[in-house]
Amino acid sequence: MRAGAVVATLVVLVLAGCTPRVDEPTPAPAATATPSPSPSVEVTDPVALRTTGLPVISGPVTLTVAAADVSVTAQDDGSLLVDAPGALVVAPEGMTLEALSDGSAVVRDASGAFVAGLTAQPWGSRLVQVDPEVVRLTADGEASIWFTSTAVQSAVWGEAEGGRSLAVTPSAWARAGSLAAQDGLWTQVVALAPDADVPGMRDQLECHELGAPDKDTWNLEPWRPEVGALEMISARCNP
Repeated sequence: MRAGAVVATLVVLVLAGCTPRVDEPTPAPAATATPSPSPSVEVTDPVALRTTGLPVISGPVTLTVAAADVSVTAQDDGSLLVDAPGALVVAPEGMTLEALSDGSAVVRDASGAFVAGLTAQPWGSRLVQVDPEVVRLTADGEASIWFTSTAVQSAVWGEAEGGRSLAVTPSAWARAGSLAAQDGLWTQVVALAPDADVPGMRDQLECHELGAPDKDTWNLEPWRPEVGALEMISARCNP
């Protein structure tokens, strides 16, 4: 081989060895999906709520109210006004809490009897069922719960024209009217005056609740006839 050819060959080899190698781009690490936070699960278990909520007591009945902010104000008739927007309300252990169709609610004992009642304030707010032992206060704005174990303050037998008469003094909570109040009124009238549990007496009681809420006492007479709703109303609850 000629010397010039050898030199040319060496130059090509040297240049080839000096040419920088172009590396392939390093693949970017695979993107790792950031897990979205799991939605918080609201605690509605009665046992758990009783350990964290605020006890609210009326007579022999202790409810538990679970809310971010709770304040309780005693009323003149012994009932309680509980300001607790969005609250969950829990029945005492061994009892149930039933929301009724008008938005009021009743605490019942193991036999199903009324032991306390709740209504939501103002009009338009409601108590709705969450669990057999739990109801929730719902409203568009601020709302409170009117709670009491007393629907009837007294029920005393006396005499009036025509015969025996039972003078019933309802609590302010019962006078305000609700399905819970109707249940509580009759339950407590019969508990205080067992002789009142005769036909026609409950109709007279409910008529007074609807038509004479501000009357000092509601006078019920067992000797009055049983009549239909229209006649009861036209007779001003005393047919």
